[in-house]
Amino acid sequence: MKKKQIVVNHSKKKNTFAVFNQINFCFMIDFNNIGKHSYPWDVIMPFFRLAFVDLFFKERCVIGRENIPPPGTPIFIIANHQNSFNDALLLVSMFKDYRQPVSLARGDIFKKNFLAKIFRFWRVMPAFRTRDASSMSDIKENLITFQIASKILVEGGVIIMFPEALHQQGRWLTTFKKGVPRVCFEAEAAANYNLKLQILPVNLHYSDIHKFREKVLIEIGKPFEISELFETYKNSPNDAYLKFNEKARPIIKSMIVNIENDEYYKPCNLLREVVRLHNIRNNYKKYNYYDEFKEEKKAVAQMDTLRENEPEKFESLMKETKEYSDLLDTLNFKDWLVNKKTTRFGLIARSFLWVLLSPFFLFSFINNAIPWYVANWATGKIKDKIFVGSVRFVISFFGLPTYYAIVCVIASLLTKSFLVGFSYTVLAFLSLFVYHHYRRFSIKLWHSWRYFQKKKTNEIKQLGSLKNSILLFFK
Repeated sequence: MKKKQIVVNHSKKKNTFAVFNQINFCFMIDFNNIGKHSYPWDVIMPFFRLAFVDLFFKERCVIGRENIPPPGTPIFIIANHQNSFNDALLLVSMFKDYRQPVSLARGDIFKKNFLAKIFRFWRVMPAFRTRDASSMSDIKENLITFQIASKILVEGGVIIMFPEALHQQGRWLTTFKKGVPRVCFEAEAAANYNLKLQILPVNLHYSDIHKFREKVLIEIGKPFEISELFETYKNSPNDAYLKFNEKARPIIKSMIVNIENDEYYKPCNLLREVVRLHNIRNNYKKYNYYDEFKEEKKAVAQMDTLRENEPEKFESLMKETKEYSDLLDTLNFKDWLVNKKTTRFGLIARSFLWVLLSPFFLFSFINNAIPWYVANWATGKIKDKIFVGSVRFVISFFGLPTYYAIVCVIASLLTKSFLVGFSYTVLAFLSLFVYHHYRRFSIKLWHSWRYFQKKKTNEIKQLGSLKNSILLFFK
């Protein structure tokens, strides 16, 4: 296959482009026009929003939409990075006016041409980190990528980039790299510093990044500009990049749940969940995921204050939390069970409901076991677990329509009626959610019975006592 060449027209970079136009783009895909309006994207976006926003997630809470600048405004979205490709997809979904942002992602994932074409369709361009590049030519390709991104901004488009340049399986913020400010300043320079580029900070927060039907928060902050750094950039670009990150990182940090204590990350992360669950149960009659997020953030802030002002008390809290965590692991229980009021009658009633619903589960199992276990098999082979949620969605997005189309054909042939076959397929699809919730209900019921049977043992009493003692720190 003949490799395509990138040709970028940029009046202020003619000499640079003359050099790089001679370089064959290693992915054999032309990214030059990635910023242009895509009509196939318009066709597929309603289906994407239905599949991703309404079906894949149980709840998607968007806060701060009023902070999004109007269409035609050049916007550079920066956000924390916890969930690989799903992060970018969520940022795309937050626009009600169906704008078509372009994302920059780590270049090594574009090495396979098939994947590169998929990413190109989803308006994703490669940006190499030094540690991922296989050669200096990969790093040089970044110049082309950044210049295309700059051109998109000059034309009033939207760019998405994660300034950490990596994702991590934890709730903390790493250092910001130079990629984001570099593109921002190049865009401003190309517009003679009259672009008035809007940097839009966003906080992404998940209840669980791996599972199906979890909750997610998109919190959109107030946009800011970088005009005060123009003179610094003209004299010393690297200093301007540093000052940009010194301005941007505290903004993102203030928005997210940020557990910076490496030594005590595990107990602090557990406490985040313990305190949130306790406060939601006792202080709210009606709530959304943003309320849950605020309770988590409040708990982390209380721990930070305690560590700074009363270190001995903080050490005592960490000791008790570790003991509580170890005992939960030993007994194979989750925090939500501890001190929860459970009666034998209530468990019997729930068990009766479990039996009553079992025929519906059987129907859903027969119709959905194949795609469910294929997804579990595929994600089970992933070494970097951060990709599990994204791979699960991609398999569902492309695989489920194909699977249910086959079900429709088979059902139509067996019944000799397309209407009956189609109706059966709709029921089969809806039963996917029955299958999911019944499984979770079964697991919770099983552990509730286990906990109830042991509630008079010393271990369970110790669990309850430890939890009560821990919660006193947060009064």
